[in-house]
Amino acid sequence: MSGNQQLASFSPTVRRVISRRVILASVMAAVCVVLANLLALRNPAQVALTRSADHSLSPLTKNVLGALTNDVRAVVLFDRQADLFEPVKNLLTEYERTSPRLKLELVDPARDPGRAEAVQQELELPVSSPVNRVIFAANNSAKVINESELSILDFSKFIDTREARRTHFAGEQLFTSAIVAVTEGRQTKVGFVTGHGEHKASDTGGQWGYSKFASILQQKNLLLQEVSLAGTNRIPADCRMLIVAGPRTPYTGGELAKLREFVDIGGSLFTLFNFYSLQRPTGLENFLADYNFEIGLNQVSDSKNEQSGQGGLLLVDDLGSHPITKPILGSRLQMLLPRSVGFPEPEDESDEPPVSILAHSSEAGQAVGQIQGNKGSVEKEGKIPLIAAKLHANDGQPPARIVVAGDSLFLGNSAIEAGANRDFASLAVNWLIEREHLLAIAPRTVTEYRINLSRAEMTSITWLLLLVLPGGTLGLGLLWWRRQMNRS
Repeated sequence: MSGNQQLASFSPTVRRVISRRVILASVMAAVCVVLANLLALRNPAQVALTRSADHSLSPLTKNVLGALTNDVRAVVLFDRQADLFEPVKNLLTEYERTSPRLKLELVDPARDPGRAEAVQQELELPVSSPVNRVIFAANNSAKVINESELSILDFSKFIDTREARRTHFAGEQLFTSAIVAVTEGRQTKVGFVTGHGEHKASDTGGQWGYSKFASILQQKNLLLQEVSLAGTNRIPADCRMLIVAGPRTPYTGGELAKLREFVDIGGSLFTLFNFYSLQRPTGLENFLADYNFEIGLNQVSDSKNEQSGQGGLLLVDDLGSHPITKPILGSRLQMLLPRSVGFPEPEDESDEPPVSILAHSSEAGQAVGQIQGNKGSVEKEGKIPLIAAKLHANDGQPPARIVVAGDSLFLGNSAIEAGANRDFASLAVNWLIEREHLLAIAPRTVTEYRINLSRAEMTSITWLLLLVLPGGTLGLGLLWWRRQMNRS
């Protein structure tokens, strides 16, 4: 082909035709983009490409957000470099997208300390509180969720690795619960029974203090009060639930009668025992026997699931299929020398159990009874029940809800953060005060991807990245350059 013919192919006529085609194609592309955006605005939709990136909300959360009539303020006081910042931000962005009533604000205390301090002062919260937390506020009420509460951790390999692995993200469960708490018009009252050496909500001590458990209750917008059953004192009429945590001295007949009256009119009861009262039964054992609970005067050991190097500390992973424990199946409770909590053997094997067992020891469990000289004899072997619950029917009154645990120390300040103890406490309270709708929100599984490489494989990958890929790219570039030179 001659040079004149080559130049003719780029004649003004041809150039005009090409230009018109390019302009027309550009206009059509712009029209398609505009139409696609209009369609997206009128029909918004999200697609989660991976399970770990799925921030879709449960139907319950959507119902709670859809029913909001007042504005709810959500303030994320989080370091943007924190591991949980992105999951928290993405989840709450979905909350904000679902409800125009929820107003989201992101504040990084490290980058904007002035704004972080101002927000806490506006909400009348202590400025010295933990840095990373989420605050929900409405109706002059505020609820705080700390970063440590957002994860369910697996401590099974903590002794070997000194590291707890995050298995679940509990953000939606806690956030929706907080929204319900700050938007409720009234506070539910919960009583801590005192007078017999029980754990106290105000005690900040390590093993015996219950201030962290009390903080969980307060985050649920529950109003806490101490309740004495002695003398002429009565249980407040507006008290919804009583917590009897680790008593160490016996109750009188009059005190037990007041508890019976409370349960018989539909009051909820959360009773926790421990090994301190083995030598001196509290009277609650016989009281609960009337409701089909069998409380053992024993200590349960478990050679299979005992924490290495810590005698008496049991890692309890055999959890029952009950609304309280379903959300934490696959996790572990950590209990210290628990007593057995079961039920009498039914006369007919076909009868349904009178109570629901929430946690068992493993098959290697042993219940050792206490006898003279602190020497014990094995009463039971095998799977020993440790925690139980019952929905007790009352004649002409609402049913009562009862949860009984063989250990009270596992909810003390020094142990409540271990395993799934905190989550169990929160779930048990939700069930007892009939907030079962919040039990339906399960923590989201955290997906982990791990690649294990041998030393030889690591060496091969190193050479591939440092030599083969750069060398191959350079070689292809030289070949292309040489081909262009040959054409010219």
